[in-house]
Amino acid sequence: MWLSRLLVAACLVTLAACADMKVQSLGTSLAEQDIRISVVEAGGREGQIYSRALRDRLASSGVGLETHSLSTTISSSSTSTLSVSGQSSQLKKMTMSANITLVDLDSGEAVFSGTVSANATLGTVSSIFANDRSDRHGRERLARLLAERVAARIHLHFLDNDA
Repeated sequence: MWLSRLLVAACLVTLAACADMKVQSLGTSLAEQDIRISVVEAGGREGQIYSRALRDRLASSGVGLETHSLSTTISSSSTSTLSVSGQSSQLKKMTMSANITLVDLDSGEAVFSGTVSANATLGTVSSIFANDRSDRHGRERLARLLAERVAARIHLHFLDNDA
């Protein structure tokens, strides 16, 4: 009986400590600083997926003029066979990189540029169709992952610079 009361008391203390904590989306956080970012569409299927996911992450509920423009160049590469401890395998390693440039639209200057990359390991089989589907699925996953990492990098940029 006393253990359950102690557990309830501990939960109440924990909730009271977190009562002042504010959790919000990245877009809302940027909108509070009057920052609106226009995402320039990247080319190709992966670019469409990346741009859409990035817009979703940076979206704010408010309406206003964009203050910054984010352009991205996406490149990907893959190796056909991995070797681990001298043993060959039926795995493929895919790497996708995004070169990003954030431009302040008022001054026209690049305020941030950098490269973000992500890796994925894909299984290979003897079927050409299955390998094509695996490659496509890997590129789509990497595009979404890059969008998350770029959004986090942009958020950190504005937190560090107190825009």
